Amino acid sequence: MPAAALIWVWLCAWLNFTGWALSGLHELNAGGYAVALLLFAAGAGLWLKRTGVAIFPRGAGRKLFRRGRRPLPAVYLSVAALVLLGGALYAPTNFDALTYRLPRLLNWLDAGHWGWIPTCNERMNYSGVAWEWIALPILTLTHSDRGMFLINALGFLLMPGLLFSISRQLGVARKVAWTWMWLLPLAYGYVTQAGSIGNDLTGAWLCLLSIYFGLRARRSGSVAEVWTALLAAALLTGVKLSNLPLALPCLVAVWPALGQLRKHLAGSLAAAGLAVVVSALPIMGLNWLNTGSWNGDPQNKYQMQMANPVAGLLGNGFLLAEQSFVPPVMPGSNRINHRLTDALPHFLQTQFPRLRSNKVNEFPGEEGAGLGLGVTLPLLLVLGAAIAGVGRRGFRKGGVTRLPLVALAAWISVLFFMAKMGSEAGPRLMLPYYPLAVMPLLLLPAQRELLRRRIWRALLVLLALGALPVLVLSVSRPLWPAQTISRKLAQAHPENETFRRLATTCATYAYRNDFLAPIRDSLPDSAGEIGFIAGSNDSDYSLWRPFGQRRVKHLRQDSSRFFQNPTAIEWVVVKENAWSEICPVPLAVWAPEHHAKIVRALAITELVAGGPEQWFLLHFEKPDDLKTRAGH
Repeated sequence: MPAAALIWVWLCAWLNFTGWALSGLHELNAGGYAVALLLFAAGAGLWLKRTGVAIFPRGAGRKLFRRGRRPLPAVYLSVAALVLLGGALYAPTNFDALTYRLPRLLNWLDAGHWGWIPTCNERMNYSGVAWEWIALPILTLTHSDRGMFLINALGFLLMPGLLFSISRQLGVARKVAWTWMWLLPLAYGYVTQAGSIGNDLTGAWLCLLSIYFGLRARRSGSVAEVWTALLAAALLTGVKLSNLPLALPCLVAVWPALGQLRKHLAGSLAAAGLAVVVSALPIMGLNWLNTGSWNGDPQNKYQMQMANPVAGLLGNGFLLAEQSFVPPVMPGSNRINHRLTDALPHFLQTQFPRLRSNKVNEFPGEEGAGLGLGVTLPLLLVLGAAIAGVGRRGFRKGGVTRLPLVALAAWISVLFFMAKMGSEAGPRLMLPYYPLAVMPLLLLPAQRELLRRRIWRALLVLLALGALPVLVLSVSRPLWPAQTISRKLAQAHPENETFRRLATTCATYAYRNDFLAPIRDSLPDSAGEIGFIAGSNDSDYSLWRPFGQRRVKHLRQDSSRFFQNPTAIEWVVVKENAWSEICPVPLAVWAPEHHAKIVRALAITELVAGGPEQWFLLHFEKPDDLKTRAGH
């Protein structure tokens, strides 16, 4: 695995460097990426030939087959197979990606470079870009988003080996490390994003890669592994600004080996420069230049920045506890969530404004899932056993003194995150934090004592199996005839609210990747530029299709210019409630007064919670056509 993992980190770093470099040259296109990938392949081939290392160890297939006959590895491999199947069968439906991360890629490609996009959805501009630079070659070369799930799928496949190696190097007993290398990746947040394009899992496997190579470099003294650890940490911060606190445990892991950098100064300076380019520093600098704030939100418009750290700790603690105990299937989850949220102290709800936006769905979804019951329950039972005295003799001999600095640094990062982050999706954003945060619990002697008991091992397998229904019943990538069955259930039991919601959810997710297709189908092939007037959380992704042949221009950001010259763009897509926010005149009245025709009007459900919303396609007569008609 070391060679494969090392090449994967350097490929991700190379793609990030290439993205910024091609952007600077205004050559962000298929030709530029083809040359860049050929150069990387040649370099990787020369390195493999020179070092004589194999990408995969000899006999890896046989070893995997033998492991697959044991219960926990068999469950993990079954989950991995379902992840690959779901990713291959379905287009990505991650809402954040469809709302701003994929549209920003299309804007960059259209311009030929990175640029600050005129839009009311500021996340297109100020969010981290490391995942986007990895994904952009796939979109550019294939004109499709279907292969992007492989970014997370490959990282998910690396997780067991990384977890085992890191756990062992931090002092976890071999049998305990072997058990948790299969169990921890089955956390609901990981399995739901493994076949997805959510970038929280991306941060998790990048963090593990950084810690892995940092700890290895301590023993091997390899400067290449020091460079790789630093690059993985830099990429981790580049994926999401909320990952910045994790730079601390990554630095602690590699710190004893940093002396190797002085022995290879030229290469180390080049690696350090590359790390700066692929880290969060470029986007932080661009945010500062364009908004006056390194995070891009100087007025805290999205209310993600906590002013009261106590409210942050309590609010995130509540969210973490709630999501960590979610079972694979939870009917009535919304009612339970509302009751729990309503019971919170008033000061917490006012100091943590986005707390009430928290949702717990019937099935764990990639937009909100955290650890889940299958991982949380055994961790708590181990902690309870340790408190009760199981293995206490071993604990007294060395339990506390063996707490590694990497785990301590991770807990400092966790507390900082919880004190400062005000998002209702905190448990999902913490996916990169969990593997290191749980390490002290894996060091408890009660872990070894419990693993000697057959009933405990059986319980772990039973809990691990809970990841299977999470994937099979997923509304994002259902591996059952979800639409057919849910529709029939809703028709047979129209009084049942759960069945009605299930049918609506399955239908909405089925076309989420291209939900404006009915509107787009009414456009002529000659329509090269589409105007877009909608809310800050609405996706224009559908309107870009076919990719590379159309562009979408956001008009709400500067609506005054649009109203001064509405016929500048021939075709405009409008969301009704967004129109009412920028114009007091109803669209049906305004359109004919400004030489526009409503070509299509449809009620479309973008979000289940929002229900059907009205969308319009407007066609403006060209100025030349107006002159001709006036002449007649």
